[in-house]
Amino acid sequence: MCGHISIYYKNKKADEIFIRQLTEKIIHRGPDDTGYFIKDNIAFGFNRLSIIDLECGNQPFQKDNRTIVFNGEIYNHNELRIELIRSNEFTTNSDTEVLLTSYINYGEKCLDKLRGMFAFVIYDEVKDIVFGARDHFGIKPLYYVNNDEFIAFSSEYKSLVTLIGKVNVDKYALQNYLSFQYTPNYNTIINEIKEVPNGTYFTIKNGDIEFKKYHKLKFSNKVIMAENIYDIINDSVKHHMIANVEVGTFLSGGIDSTIITALAAKINPKIKSFSIGFDVEGYNELSVAKKTAEYLGIENISINVSEQDYIKALPKVAYYMDDPLADPSCVGIYLLSEEARKHVKVVLSGEGSDELFGGYNIYKEYYSLKPFSYLPEVIKCEVNKIAKSLPDIKGKNYLLRGTTKLKDRYIGNAKIFSNEEVKNIIYNYDENNTYSNILSSLYKECDNNNYDNVTTMQYIDINTWLEGDILLKADKMSMAHSLELRVPFLDKEVLKCAEGLTLSQKVSKNNTKVLLREAFKDIVPSYMKEKKKLGFPTPIRVWLKSELGRYVREVITNADVDKLINKKYVLNLLDEHIQGKKDNSRKVWTVFMFCLWYEIYIEGKSIEELEDYNESNRSNSKCKLA
Repeated sequence: MCGHISIYYKNKKADEIFIRQLTEKIIHRGPDDTGYFIKDNIAFGFNRLSIIDLECGNQPFQKDNRTIVFNGEIYNHNELRIELIRSNEFTTNSDTEVLLTSYINYGEKCLDKLRGMFAFVIYDEVKDIVFGARDHFGIKPLYYVNNDEFIAFSSEYKSLVTLIGKVNVDKYALQNYLSFQYTPNYNTIINEIKEVPNGTYFTIKNGDIEFKKYHKLKFSNKVIMAENIYDIINDSVKHHMIANVEVGTFLSGGIDSTIITALAAKINPKIKSFSIGFDVEGYNELSVAKKTAEYLGIENISINVSEQDYIKALPKVAYYMDDPLADPSCVGIYLLSEEARKHVKVVLSGEGSDELFGGYNIYKEYYSLKPFSYLPEVIKCEVNKIAKSLPDIKGKNYLLRGTTKLKDRYIGNAKIFSNEEVKNIIYNYDENNTYSNILSSLYKECDNNNYDNVTTMQYIDINTWLEGDILLKADKMSMAHSLELRVPFLDKEVLKCAEGLTLSQKVSKNNTKVLLREAFKDIVPSYMKEKKKLGFPTPIRVWLKSELGRYVREVITNADVDKLINKKYVLNLLDEHIQGKKDNSRKVWTVFMFCLWYEIYIEGKSIEELEDYNESNRSNSKCKLA
């Protein structure tokens, strides 16, 4: 796990001093070693977090006139080495050399052989090209800029912001962010910076860049047996535990992290688990996590976060996140990663299970809304009109959802503002930039494949929410503390299994992840088998009515976003929330995180300056070990 930046200059030679400055911007991703490669118009900078082959795995790595910078892990590197060693010599035990040797031997076809998480760039002097790729799921980030002067890539876009100099807010992306709570479609909220899509490779030749998709998800609805799921996920955990440093695990009160932890504990009974809770009733599952750790016979280290701890972390969270993310749980992951890094260098986590195995509670609405499927379209249209005219009473939302087509109402696991609400928040609203338009191509693919509603929601979530929210916060919040986070559910062999699940193997009227729960019923505690999903509950709803609300109001008021955001409207939402009239917590939070991001990346305020807020009241609020 590392951080890298690479620049391909179109009309001039590379500058060694400049690449060093840019590489320093992401030193937190790899504090163990820093290396550079500069030749003609190419410059690579690399910060290493040493995990595999601690002594010989430094980068940039060179072999046969090719040079690579690589962030991630290739979990099947030992198997690939055996295949390659017949006709290749190896000088290290690193997965980096295996990856580069695979490219030398197979070209872009090497991507079909890789099992892992990765974002890499290769300078191929033999072919006089630059080649790179991002993993199947988009676990590892890779941002890029393409302008008249250069094409540049980086693991975090803070380096690219420095490279560009002056950056501008992408108003198109901001409009999308307000609904999705992240920026979809591989845009960022900075106009000049984009993301390399997942499952995609690129080639630069003669100053031109070309992107090609090498992997695409496709559900098939085959019948999968529970024992198959067990064996495949168990094998994935074994591969994800390969490291030359200590590996720990995140353990929440949910079944996903429990499955990963239980399997990991079978491999290493001395594994350390890490858990987090908040000191607000109803937002703390530490007792469940500790009970599970005791059941598994492993050590559990936990933190209990106060409101003041949470407030204090916010400026750093916004900085390390790069793009604004309005998911309140990212602060918890940041603080938990900070604690875990004191003990281990790698952690396993349960991300991806919900998307692959049908874990979100909203997927169950397939059954609750099924009666509407028997109504003629004309009747549903009339019921929809009536429902819209009703006051906010119980049952209104049910009628609206049941009479509205999935593609017109479902944009993923988080829908913050409707299109009509966005019009009230931003100036220069674009009528052609609705969330329905953003997702139209994905819904078309679902229609072409005749996916049912549950599979369609999965497809939408995997191609938007998973990468835009779940994996973004997992990578950025862990790497802020030089901690490698691995996700065994997001493995291409696990995906092959999940793609074949039938509807009944995913959700029932009463529960989610039906077959997954069945497969692991013998290794997880009995109280976990039918436990409903809670997500990662964070008490901003409560805290916005106290000190956090005062901080949020100050940031929104002071941020120089008046030409973009209707502050009066947003602050009224905050007032309504504080007065208990409506739960506007997520809506206010979405605008707040953008404003905090704006102060850092556009106004240029330092983290220290932002942390000065009410510091005297937070001096004694360190996280207490639970």
